[in-house]
Amino acid sequence: MKLSVELRKKLAAIDAELKGILDSAKTENRSLNDTEQNTFNTKFAEAEGLKKSIEDAEKIEAFEVRMASEKGVEVPNVINTHKEKYSILGHINAVRSGKVEGIFAEAQAEGEKELRSAGVAVNANAVYIPTNYRDFSVGGDSGTKGGKMVATEKGGIIESLWEGSLLNKLGATSFLGLTSNLDLPKGGKVTSTWLGENAENTASDHTIGQIELRPNRLATRMNVSNLLMTQSNESVEAYLRSEIEKSIQKALDEKYIEFLLASSDVQAVEMGLSGGTLTYEKVQEFIEKVGKAEADVAASKFLINYDVHSALKALPKVVGSDKFVLSDGRLDGFEFVVSNRVPSNLTKAGVNNLSAMMFGNWADAIVAGFGAIEILLDPYSRGQFGQTVLQLGSYWDIKDMYAEGKAVAKDIVA
Repeated sequence: MKLSVELRKKLAAIDAELKGILDSAKTENRSLNDTEQNTFNTKFAEAEGLKKSIEDAEKIEAFEVRMASEKGVEVPNVINTHKEKYSILGHINAVRSGKVEGIFAEAQAEGEKELRSAGVAVNANAVYIPTNYRDFSVGGDSGTKGGKMVATEKGGIIESLWEGSLLNKLGATSFLGLTSNLDLPKGGKVTSTWLGENAENTASDHTIGQIELRPNRLATRMNVSNLLMTQSNESVEAYLRSEIEKSIQKALDEKYIEFLLASSDVQAVEMGLSGGTLTYEKVQEFIEKVGKAEADVAASKFLINYDVHSALKALPKVVGSDKFVLSDGRLDGFEFVVSNRVPSNLTKAGVNNLSAMMFGNWADAIVAGFGAIEILLDPYSRGQFGQTVLQLGSYWDIKDMYAEGKAVAKDIVA
């Protein structure tokens, strides 16, 4: 076993002792006595020393992995080399008890290392689920116990949070499992010129900006009954994971849509001074503006909500015609995605409940996921209700390589 994992086991044991001292005083509604305070101070100093030793050990281990990789030695991802099966609840309960061993110790160590690499401070009392943990799954039954709720062969935890999101359905570009900041070049227009065989190729004025991707913490709060925390049933595991995934997916989708609605770089399509209904000409305007912005029209899709969807189903291309804008699963010949994430409560010039509609090549949307998932345990805030509060931290950034290639309306009466 790695030295860092052995040290973490020692740290977990000390943390359990410290927690026991504090819990005893809290139960008796008193301050620490002199003996307890001295013991706490000694153990706390020992824990701080172990944290430094763990950090040093991880640096050495990371160096050894890099050296092995450069020599062509295959370095495997964290995998389950133990008989026990990995689970969120198992990992959480291991940290709660202060006995983080075996598969959970390996996962914990890897998760903490990933977040440190991304520049995120870690908490010795938190649960850390690494991105490359390949056995993070529920399955094995016909569905009666919840096996159908998630796929048996899941990828890393960040990948599973991304799957099923609106952005994923649209075809956005993802950089998942990042362990450091990432800068992507944003190019302007490059000029290509035909020249003779020996003619000089003059330098083009190609101004390149940068898309900076940095970890931003997305906080997710979940109240879980203490009784549920003790369960090992796979359907409970599936339920917990599903609730976490849905919450984070919704937050990512809404963040990107908020970005587009607030951006001054997009191509605005306006229905009128105080909004207005869609016409076939306005639908054409979306396509025209994206094309003139030199975006990839052929790869573009419409993004609408259900109010706009209903309006488009009844909108003919020509008044009195039986040919409608939305027919045969296409919106004027283009793919489209319908989602409640697209707002229908916008306001313009005193008019309320206006809808948004968007068109563009969504591959230019960038979603970056950084490092491990962090879970802080709070058994006190809801303790009187028999619940533990899970404070989840995941780290993301959302940008667009070419917002100028999106056409956006914010004032549709539907």
